[in-house]
Amino acid sequence: MKSSKKFFKYLIVLTFLTSCGDDFLINDVVDSITEDNFYQTDEQLLSGANSLYGQSFFTTNDKFMYSLDMLAGNSIGFEGDAPWRLFSVGINNGTLLEGWEGFYKGIADANQLIKVTSGELNPEISEEVKNQVEGEARFIRAFSYFYLVRLWGEVPVIDKLTSDTSSLYPLNTVSSIYAFIESDLLKAAELLPLGSSGNIRVGKTAAWAYLAEMYLTLKDYTKSREYAELVINSGLHSLQPNYQDQFIDPSASVNSEGIYRWVWTSINGLWGIQNTNQAYLIANDDVIGNDGSFGSVAPSIDLYLAFDKITQPGEEDLRRQWIICEPGRVYPELLTSEGGWTFPENGDESATKIRYRKYVVGSLNEHPNVFFMRTEMSTQLMRYADVLMIYAEAILGDADSTGDVLALDAFNQIRRRAGLSEKTLLTREALMDERRIEFAFEAGKYWLDLIRMDRETAKSIIRSQDRGTVNTLVPFDVASFFIENVDDNGFLLPIPSAELSFIDTANPAVDYVIND
Repeated sequence: MKSSKKFFKYLIVLTFLTSCGDDFLINDVVDSITEDNFYQTDEQLLSGANSLYGQSFFTTNDKFMYSLDMLAGNSIGFEGDAPWRLFSVGINNGTLLEGWEGFYKGIADANQLIKVTSGELNPEISEEVKNQVEGEARFIRAFSYFYLVRLWGEVPVIDKLTSDTSSLYPLNTVSSIYAFIESDLLKAAELLPLGSSGNIRVGKTAAWAYLAEMYLTLKDYTKSREYAELVINSGLHSLQPNYQDQFIDPSASVNSEGIYRWVWTSINGLWGIQNTNQAYLIANDDVIGNDGSFGSVAPSIDLYLAFDKITQPGEEDLRRQWIICEPGRVYPELLTSEGGWTFPENGDESATKIRYRKYVVGSLNEHPNVFFMRTEMSTQLMRYADVLMIYAEAILGDADSTGDVLALDAFNQIRRRAGLSEKTLLTREALMDERRIEFAFEAGKYWLDLIRMDRETAKSIIRSQDRGTVNTLVPFDVASFFIENVDDNGFLLPIPSAELSFIDTANPAVDYVIND
């Protein structure tokens, strides 16, 4: 784990910059900083945690998250992305390494802050702020391991900074990793304030929401419902009136629906603090106002057709035009200098002739600070919509359907915002189909749903997905392609080859023992 060891020994030099809120400071690079001489005030300690809201995870956000959607059958990419689409990601895949590194960098940054807050601090730093920062760090560490354990299974748990390179890191068992995640989230929930400053910093509701998702993953439906109810009853979060605002307008992407997000800033000439996703989504330079329109990834034809599964005849899903660029649709909020942008009736040159609209901001004419591969659009990781869905599924439990009024109300809140008819019976299939649309191209959620399903059901879904290309939209002509050989081994990612020489993979995984 050459690069990961660098992260484990990482001493934070705070250079995170953002313009999204008063609590997120622009910090100068400081030479010869140590934890003993840097954190002198509440403001400095809070700013020390800013990297946990984006910068730590830059490489994960850059391509890895959207690659999970290719793995799940939601997206299709360039030739270099074929292993994700074809369910054959190998140990030398560069994007795989970037995802792994981002999560472990987040863990290293969190470990550094936990070390700082557990030591002797300047008396000017209040107990309230010390607890908040430790809570944030524990939350981020749990968040990172929650992704790692679901995507990779047995991984090394690193709970402190270390410069020891004399021994290999052991793999830890999945059950003990989950116990560690639970411990960190419970401690975070204890330390964090209820609310979050400016809707940016996490509060108790973030820890509760991830506890609810973790328990749902582990099929502890009683605890999952309990923690989802805590979020719902907090009164701090609500659905945005318009689904699209949090995905197309950077200024609206920090809001009360968001529970945890990565917040980015865009400064021309600086790298690693911005959201790069727009560049990979649109292939038209005019739309984004610069030559960073690579159009690397597009919606799959299977996702395009998946809307038909959740709508009744004559219904229009209001999310559709904001998730996928609909052929012939006019988008007046894009290319405003020319009165709007119309996506061609016959599509464009992508493999499926369509494009994502979600996470496309536009140009400097529409929003400030849009530069080459740089926008300030936040990356949504946990939304109130997630909690409502988790709550409904926790009530459903292991059953195939439920008529429970609370589950239906939570589920139908999502349907109502989408302009769809309400359900009077909630089935597992309907819930999963709805989740696929609501969270399309969002934090790898559909892949995470597939890997926690009954394995035979998940394999059946994957085999039925059309991962092919489109010859023409009008008439509709598809060159279909289906994955035939799906086995259980394909549901976990391989550890990147660059890390293998630092991990003990020869011996069985051992239980991690919680040290605090």
